[in-house]
Amino acid sequence: MTTTSLRPTGAPEIEQLPEPPLRRSMEIQGNILAGFNKDYMAFRYVRFPDGASGRGWLSVMLNTVSVTATVEDFNEEFSLSRRAYGQDPALVTTWVGVSLTFQGLLQVAREPEKVKQDLTPFESFVKGADGRAADLGDDGTSAPEHWYFGADRKGVHAVLIVAADTEEALNEKLRNIAAADSAHGVDLVHQDDGRTLTGDLRGHEHFGYKDAISQPGVKDFHREDRENPGVRDNRPGSTLVEPGEFVFGYKSESGEPPEAPTWLDNGSLQVVRRLRQDVPGWNDAVEREAPKFRPHGISAELLGACLVGRKKDGTPLAQGENPVIGVGPERNDFTYENDGQGKQTPCAAHIRRSHPRHFEPTQRHRVMRRGIPYGPAYTGRNADADRGLMFVCYGTSLERQFEFLQRAWSNNPNFLPGESGAPNGIDKVTGTIRQGGSGSPDAHIVLEDGQEGTVSMDRFVQTTGAVYAFTPSISTLRRLAAHESLHEKG
Repeated sequence: MTTTSLRPTGAPEIEQLPEPPLRRSMEIQGNILAGFNKDYMAFRYVRFPDGASGRGWLSVMLNTVSVTATVEDFNEEFSLSRRAYGQDPALVTTWVGVSLTFQGLLQVAREPEKVKQDLTPFESFVKGADGRAADLGDDGTSAPEHWYFGADRKGVHAVLIVAADTEEALNEKLRNIAAADSAHGVDLVHQDDGRTLTGDLRGHEHFGYKDAISQPGVKDFHREDRENPGVRDNRPGSTLVEPGEFVFGYKSESGEPPEAPTWLDNGSLQVVRRLRQDVPGWNDAVEREAPKFRPHGISAELLGACLVGRKKDGTPLAQGENPVIGVGPERNDFTYENDGQGKQTPCAAHIRRSHPRHFEPTQRHRVMRRGIPYGPAYTGRNADADRGLMFVCYGTSLERQFEFLQRAWSNNPNFLPGESGAPNGIDKVTGTIRQGGSGSPDAHIVLEDGQEGTVSMDRFVQTTGAVYAFTPSISTLRRLAAHESLHEKG
């Protein structure tokens, strides 16, 4: 609950504009479009003993699930107060989101065979993250048999994301949820605790790079810049994408809503991945490879920026579109249109692989990313500690969005963003070296000043758990909990 309001009395001009229709949604869960922007998060993966127990548990969770309107109200008030007073306001609240895997849906649905038939076109969702692991390069130590959750033997029926501003508030909510688990015989398969890094690393991931700068804007949810149509207001470079790319039941970039049964409306497909990061391994590799550049060698700091696409403070290597506003660590107003050979932003750079920007089909492959680090920050004395990123994303096609990004862009050593013969290699942050694959995983980089080198590095991000789930609308959750048909009009 919100304990204190520090809202200034004068409303800014933006608040006087017409409100986008999805902004007031009480059906779409709050983490999809608005986002649980909290410092403390818990990811609980649970399994139902039977359908009745699962439905009873869902009935309890329904009373605490957060919706878009509520979450965005808080986020806007928090941002407004921060801008007005120059510091984080004393506003605290706790959010909860619920998602169901394919097996979880079948367990609680009144007509599981109809649900199974409805979901036949969603092949990846049906197979699950473990069933798709090999195709995405999750093999060896990243194979499902080594996962903490998500593999068949550690099957998950539901994913619960709990987010709070304070550790005390998070723990209080988790105690209540644990009581509901116990009352309905629900088993906790695993729990991960995400924490925003502190001090100079606040807003950064464990390798030290500022994270979550570039996110798509969403039409009918975010306001449009009146001076720059097609771009989110006050977010240069954040192109507005049709809502149907992230939420079922709305227009997509193809011009029509995604083909799906109506009970998926206002819901979204969710990917959760537990990604362990080998920070000392990454640091050592960057230090080792940087001096190999010729003719003079480059700094490890520059090589790291080349592999990520941004400096550690978030400043991109690409030149901004606008010389006035296109500066600084939050800069997002740029493309690679005039950098086909990757001399500014190498073609192996993580941000270029995950969002090539100036290609027309790119918007069809965007995902809404949500994530938070887990584990202690690297200090040099705790090298063996388990640390990494809880990666979460939402979309309406696992195959065209998340899996395409991972398979066709991140893992593909033959990725060519427009110019034949451009330097390649795999994404050194999230890419995987596929056994028997074609092309070299090494990244050949040629910079504008003539420095040139081939970067050969191991994989320093390991998958230690993964789940594909569906984040239903409030109406669909209510029907499931009440054991009502999803196929009859309510």
